[in-house]
Amino acid sequence: MKFMTNINASEFLKAIDHAASMNDRWLFLAAFCLLLVLCGAVIYWLVRHLQSLVTENKSASDAHKAALEKIINTQNETALKLAVCIDRNTAAHAEVNYQLRRFQEARS
Repeated sequence: MKFMTNINASEFLKAIDHAASMNDRWLFLAAFCLLLVLCGAVIYWLVRHLQSLVTENKSASDAHKAALEKIINTQNETALKLAVCIDRNTAAHAEVNYQLRRFQEARS
Protein backbone atom coordinates (compact mmCIF):
# COMPACT_ATOMS: atom_id res chain seq x y z
CA MET A 1 0.00 0.00 0.00
CA LYS A 2 1.46 3.38 -0.93
CA PHE A 3 0.93 6.58 1.01
CA MET A 4 -0.32 9.58 -0.88
CA THR A 5 -0.78 13.08 0.38
CA ASN A 6 -3.46 13.98 -2.17
CA ILE A 7 -6.21 11.39 -1.90
CA ASN A 8 -9.56 11.87 -3.53
CA ALA A 9 -12.92 10.89 -2.08
CA SER A 10 -13.33 7.65 -4.06
CA GLU A 11 -9.90 6.33 -3.01
CA PHE A 12 -10.68 7.28 0.59
CA LEU A 13 -14.00 5.41 0.43
CA LYS A 14 -12.28 2.37 -1.11
CA ALA A 15 -9.76 2.38 1.76
CA ILE A 16 -12.58 2.60 4.32
CA ASP A 17 -14.46 -0.21 2.58
CA HIS A 18 -11.32 -2.35 2.54
CA ALA A 19 -10.77 -1.72 6.27
CA ALA A 20 -14.41 -2.57 7.00
CA SER A 21 -14.15 -5.86 5.10
CA MET A 22 -11.20 -7.00 7.26
CA ASN A 23 -11.85 -8.98 10.40
CA ASP A 24 -12.11 -7.44 13.88
CA ARG A 25 -8.53 -8.26 14.85
CA TRP A 26 -7.14 -5.89 12.20
CA LEU A 27 -9.70 -3.26 13.11
CA PHE A 28 -8.64 -3.49 16.76
CA LEU A 29 -4.96 -3.19 15.80
CA ALA A 30 -5.68 -0.16 13.63
CA ALA A 31 -7.70 1.49 16.39
CA PHE A 32 -4.97 0.68 18.91
CA CYS A 33 -2.28 2.19 16.67
CA LEU A 34 -4.41 5.28 16.17
CA LEU A 35 -4.88 5.54 19.93
CA LEU A 36 -1.12 5.24 20.46
CA VAL A 37 -0.44 7.98 17.91
CA LEU A 38 -3.03 10.28 19.50
CA CYS A 39 -1.69 9.61 23.01
CA GLY A 40 1.83 10.31 21.77
CA ALA A 41 0.69 13.60 20.24
CA VAL A 42 -1.08 14.63 23.45
CA ILE A 43 1.93 13.70 25.58
CA TYR A 44 4.22 15.63 23.22
CA TRP A 45 1.96 18.69 23.48
CA LEU A 46 1.80 18.42 27.28
CA VAL A 47 5.59 18.14 27.56
CA ARG A 48 6.09 21.19 25.32
CA HIS A 49 3.53 23.13 27.36
CA LEU A 50 5.21 22.06 30.60
CA GLN A 51 8.61 23.18 29.28
CA SER A 52 7.22 26.61 28.42
CA LEU A 53 5.65 26.88 31.88
CA VAL A 54 8.94 25.93 33.53
CA THR A 55 10.77 28.57 31.48
CA GLU A 56 8.20 31.24 32.37
CA ASN A 57 8.31 30.21 36.03
CA LYS A 58 12.10 30.40 36.09
CA SER A 59 12.14 33.90 34.60
CA ALA A 60 9.43 35.05 37.03
CA SER A 61 11.35 33.47 39.91
CA ASP A 62 14.56 35.24 38.87
CA ALA A 63 12.72 38.57 38.70
CA HIS A 64 11.15 37.91 42.10
CA LYS A 65 14.54 37.07 43.62
CA ALA A 66 16.08 40.26 42.20
CA ALA A 67 13.22 42.39 43.57
CA LEU A 68 13.43 40.65 46.94
CA GLU A 69 17.20 41.21 47.08
CA LYS A 70 16.68 44.90 46.34
CA ILE A 71 14.06 45.17 49.09
CA ILE A 72 16.34 43.41 51.58
CA ASN A 73 19.27 45.68 50.70
CA THR A 74 17.10 48.78 51.15
CA GLN A 75 15.80 47.41 54.42
CA ASN A 76 19.34 46.75 55.67
CA GLU A 77 20.42 50.29 54.74
CA THR A 78 17.39 51.72 56.55
CA ALA A 79 18.09 49.57 59.62
CA LEU A 80 21.71 50.79 59.65
CA LYS A 81 20.56 54.43 59.41
CA LEU A 82 18.08 53.80 62.22
CA ALA A 83 20.81 52.27 64.41
CA VAL A 84 23.05 55.31 63.83
CA CYS A 85 20.13 57.62 64.62
CA ILE A 86 19.34 55.74 67.84
CA ASP A 87 23.00 55.85 68.86
CA ARG A 88 23.19 59.61 68.25
CA ASN A 89 19.89 60.16 70.10
CA THR A 90 21.19 58.13 73.05
CA ALA A 91 24.34 60.26 73.18
CA ALA A 92 22.28 63.46 72.87
CA HIS A 93 19.93 62.24 75.61
CA ALA A 94 22.88 61.55 77.91
CA GLU A 95 24.23 65.05 77.18
CA VAL A 96 20.81 66.61 77.91
CA ASN A 97 20.59 64.69 81.20
CA TYR A 98 24.08 65.89 82.15
CA GLN A 99 23.25 69.49 81.31
CA LEU A 100 19.92 69.25 83.16
CA ARG A 101 21.67 67.95 86.29
CA ARG A 102 24.23 70.79 86.08
CA PHE A 103 21.43 73.33 85.68
CA GLN A 104 19.52 71.89 88.64
CA GLU A 105 22.67 71.84 90.77
CA ALA A 106 23.48 75.43 89.83
CA ARG A 107 19.95 76.47 90.66
CA SER A 108 19.99 74.91 94.12
